[in-house]
Amino acid sequence: MSTDPLPSKRWWTNPALWLVGAAIALVLPAALFAKHRAAVEPLPRLGQLAPFGLIRESGAPLSSADLAGKVWVADFVFLGCTQSCPLLTTRMSHLATALDEEGKKRGRALPVHLVSFTIDPTNDTPSRLYDYATRWRADPAIWTFATGPMAEVQRVVADGFKVAFGKVDDGAGAFEMMHGNYFVLVDPEMQIRGYYSTDLPEEMNALTHDVVALAWGENPTTRPGAQSQPAALAKGGQP
Repeated sequence: MSTDPLPSKRWWTNPALWLVGAAIALVLPAALFAKHRAAVEPLPRLGQLAPFGLIRESGAPLSSADLAGKVWVADFVFLGCTQSCPLLTTRMSHLATALDEEGKKRGRALPVHLVSFTIDPTNDTPSRLYDYATRWRADPAIWTFATGPMAEVQRVVADGFKVAFGKVDDGAGAFEMMHGNYFVLVDPEMQIRGYYSTDLPEEMNALTHDVVALAWGENPTTRPGAQSQPAALAKGGQP
């Protein structure tokens, strides 16, 4: 008589394992669906911009009424800046190109505008901004450079967008302007919908996605870089 042990039961014939597998098959899709639901919440509304009046690089007026009804993106620069501001303008130029290409794919231009606000209006006159815009080949139909009285710039940038700026002593008897390196997305109701760090490529991609979604009346969802106001700005601090 053979003394070999009886062959072990194959795992796939074990009812207990089948029950475990069935449970996983039910739970895993539910978990993934819950994760998906959490990822598709609408973009938050982070603040309402008050009416304002500034001056374009052409010398013509620029008011909030000119931008109402459009999706638009703001950034904050000054012409004396030789480090971060050229990079901001480069990225804004890239955004303009990406939005133009997206419009061509869909058969018509997107109702989107770009606005670069100077935070040094004393020196950045309309004529100087015009020369700057010309050097960057900025299309005035979609990209405006805005200046105006310092009090109004302060009200729009610091009070409205909550982006702190100001002069700081560089230690050598000269002053530099400090400001946040953010693009800010505004919807047609003049509500702020997201702050995007220009230092992170994934946030720039998220911005393009969200601009296109808003422009076409779609429901943009929370994505990295647009879920909330940056902590430094929320506290009123310097980013």
